[in-house]
Amino acid sequence: MDRNYHLQLKHLVIDIEHARRVRDEAEIERAISTRIEQYELWYSKQKTMIPHALEALVRLLDTALHGSGDARYICRRFLLGLRDGRTHRFNMSKLRHLDIGHWQDCMAVLGLYQYSLYPIDRLIEDGELLWERLQDQ
Repeated sequence: MDRNYHLQLKHLVIDIEHARRVRDEAEIERAISTRIEQYELWYSKQKTMIPHALEALVRLLDTALHGSGDARYICRRFLLGLRDGRTHRFNMSKLRHLDIGHWQDCMAVLGLYQYSLYPIDRLIEDGELLWERLQDQ
């Protein structure tokens, strides 16, 4: 009887371990499935937001190069910071000083920066030249 009890106990431990593995595998599968759904949503948004964000980037560059006042300074510092944050530190709270249009353009460009596989200055024609001009001002 003592031997039978130990066998039953051993089977119970094995069953518990198996149940835990199955539960862990199911949790992992759910997590992977959730990540795949998030990626697919991100990818579909990426396709639709890039043209809008590129237009916003052009508007910000225009403001940074030809605008006036706080908007010019903030847009310039924002764009320089996206390209090289170590050299051109940018305090994000400065964005609160922008009008809603410039702020929305900054958010669109920030999204573009997140989605892009390339440095921000390489996303538009003559971008490197434009960023040099931003640095010189």
